[in-house]
Order: sequence, then C-alpha cells, then structure tokens
Amino acid sequence: MLTMLHPVHSVHSLVAHLRTLDRRVAEVHSAVRQTQDKVNRTADAVAEVRDSVHLAARATTFRRPSTRVLFLVHLIAAWDSCQELYELMVAADDFEPIVASIPRHFRGHGPPTFEAEVHRALEGRGVPHLRLAFSAPGDALRLIKAIQPDIIFRQSQWDADIADELGAHRINFARTCLVPYEAMNIIQCVPTKDTSDPTVDSAFHRGAWAVFCANDMTAALASADGARHGAQFYVTGHPKADMLRSVVPRWPVRGDGGRHRIAWSAHHSLATGWNDFGTFPSLAEPMLAWATEAQDTEFVFLAHPALESFTASPKSPLSRADYHAWLDRWSALPNAAVGDHGDYSAALAAADLLITDGVSSLVEFQLFERPLIFVDRPGHRPFNEIGEIVCRGVHSVTCAEDARRIAEKLLADHQDPLQPVQRANTARLFGPPGASERILAVLRTLIAGETGQ
Repeated sequence: MLTMLHPVHSVHSLVAHLRTLDRRVAEVHSAVRQTQDKVNRTADAVAEVRDSVHLAARATTFRRPSTRVLFLVHLIAAWDSCQELYELMVAADDFEPIVASIPRHFRGHGPPTFEAEVHRALEGRGVPHLRLAFSAPGDALRLIKAIQPDIIFRQSQWDADIADELGAHRINFARTCLVPYEAMNIIQCVPTKDTSDPTVDSAFHRGAWAVFCANDMTAALASADGARHGAQFYVTGHPKADMLRSVVPRWPVRGDGGRHRIAWSAHHSLATGWNDFGTFPSLAEPMLAWATEAQDTEFVFLAHPALESFTASPKSPLSRADYHAWLDRWSALPNAAVGDHGDYSAALAAADLLITDGVSSLVEFQLFERPLIFVDRPGHRPFNEIGEIVCRGVHSVTCAEDARRIAEKLLADHQDPLQPVQRANTARLFGPPGASERILAVLRTLIAGETGQ
C-alpha cells in the first residue's frame, strides 16, 4: 500500500533543500571572493615590484654622452606636434632620437591596427623609424627595453588608444614625456572615477616626467585638478602652432583654380553621454547637397581620425556601411574630396573657410586668420575658460543651412570681421613661435638637474 506524502511535508522538504543550496552558494561566493582577494593582492604586489624595478631602472639613465629619446607614433596626424622637436634633436650632439611606429585602436575598439599606415606616412616624410607591430604580446615592450631609452614620448595620454603593453604603467621604466596631440583642451571634460579632468590628470600625466603645454591657463587647470598639482607641467607654447604657421598649403581637389575652397572638419563624438560635439549625421546630406549645387566652390571633408572607428561602435547612430556609402557619394563629386589624415594641416592652410563641429580645429584654424564657422550641437559639454576665449573668434550656427548662408556671405565679402579677434586669441593662447626650442631647453635643464651638471 502506497503512503502519500503530506503537502506540508513536501513544502518543508523543499524549503530545507533551498536553504542547503543557499548555504552552498554562499560558500562558493565566499570562496570566489577569497580567491579574487588573493588575485588582487598578488596583482598589487606585482605592480609594486614592477614600480620599484622601474624606479631603479630610471636611476641608471642619462649615463651616455647623449640622451636617447624614443618617440612612439600611433597617429600620423598628430606627428606635427613632435616632428620639429625630433628634427632639433637629430641636429643636436646631446640627443639621440629614435622614432617607432606602433598600432592603435581608438578608445579600445577592436584590435590595434593601422601601424602600416603610420609607417608609410613616416617613410614618405623621410623619417627613419622602427616598426613595432608584433603579433605576440610583449614583443614591442621587450624591444623598447632593449633600446634602453632615457626618455619616451608618447603621442597621447589615453591608454585606451594603444596596446596595453605600452600603457602608462608599463613604460615608466624610462622618463615619460608628453607633447599633447591636441593644442589645448577647451571644454569642461567628463570626469572619470579616477579624476575630475583626464586631460590634465590621467595615469600617463601622473607618472610623466614632463608635460609640455601651450599656455598658463592649461597649467592652471593641471595645478587645480591634477594629483601632482601640475608640478610636471611646463608652459612652452605648442609646436603644432609653429607648424601650422609655416605649413605649405596643399588642396586635395584638382580643380582649375579660382573657385572658393571650403574645408569641413567632423568630430567623432556622435553619440550622447561623452562630450557630444559630433554633428556628422545631421550635416552629411545637407553638405552633400551644397557641394552638388555649388559648382563654383570646392569642398574637402576632413574626418577626425577616430570617426570611422567609432561608426563600428554600438553607440554610433551611423553604421560603418552607411558612412562608407556616403564617402563614396561625396568622393564622386567633381568639386569634392576626402582629405588624408597625414595632410590635413596642409589642406586647412589651403582653405578659404572652415566649417567644423570642433574641438581642436576651433582653436587651431584661427592661426590662419580666416573665417571659421562652428556648428554648435545643443547639449555638448560646456566650454572652459580657454574655450570661451576661443569662441570669440568663431561664427556659431546650429544647422547646415545657417552655415551655408554665413559662409557664402563671408566668401562674397572677402573679409571676416572676426580676424582681429582671432589674431589676439592665438597670441594669448600660443605665445610667440619657438615652442620646440623651448621644450628642448626645458629637457636640457631637467637632465642637468638629474645628472648634477
């Protein structure tokens, strides 16, 4: 005869079983936490040993007759910030500069690539260089250590743009320096969990031996927001300004001459939640229509180097396929072209007028003292004190239609009422020419201090 289990007994058994499972899950969680704690402690201990070894390695630098300086180049468009400094070192007896091309992946999107592009551009400029594009993790760093540089210049403070093995904490066995790829920061930056202003207080800034900045206002931001209160910042002006003042104009559109030339620079911040300046999705079709209709005008599209990469992000409102399809339509026009990242400065120098959504181009183009139209996207990050000065030299609009109306008027008038303002802005923000010479003088002073000479 079968004995039926009472429902109450079934519930009690189930509750007891669940409690047993809860205890076992809690035990597993506890074990995982203990294991993770051990891993974290081990990682911290390894980091402490690495930092100590790096400090010891730095104590052995500057013992050669000349100072060995390594330039790591991942973005050819930013090489303008260091090329003159490199050339001065080549001509000097007390420096031994070495250039190396490395891959990149902006903001960590995809595996590091584009080293071949940097290599070809450096080769085209006649810059001897090493190629650090090894597939095996650690190979690039091992070769750099074999070179034994006294100083390493990296192009960017953003570790996310390059391979992990070349991050701030991995290369500070040498003294690290930075000439920022951007002339200066002009906006109130999005804070991170580690810092209120990553443009002056990133991990790279904190470990840097020297950071060279364009003006005293940037140094003041570092003093106010930096963990080291800006002690490693030196005001020298910016080499990019000197390059822009002297760059040979080169216009990518092969026209008959006599037509107006408009450059259009587009930022990569298309999504919402970061600095939110990018306007390409709303400008793409109106600008294409304008270029199609205005046969008396030539147009060059200059994309931020990270724009194409960002179209692969799930946050992008524009797909990479749609972006490439638009580029094909633009390039098919007889009076339009897509500028090359390596020659964007030459294209800007040849333009009669610039239309841009920011950010660096808002300050850099004013060096040419030509009309500058800013397409202002509502809700972007506010400008800082420097940005407020910069905005005095631009014509602000909120749509492509207004940009066209103002551009056509300025080009027809052959004058810009903001030209004197731009001249005053660049004098205030960049100072006189000679930034690379001043950087070299600071380096010599710092080296003398280290060696007791």
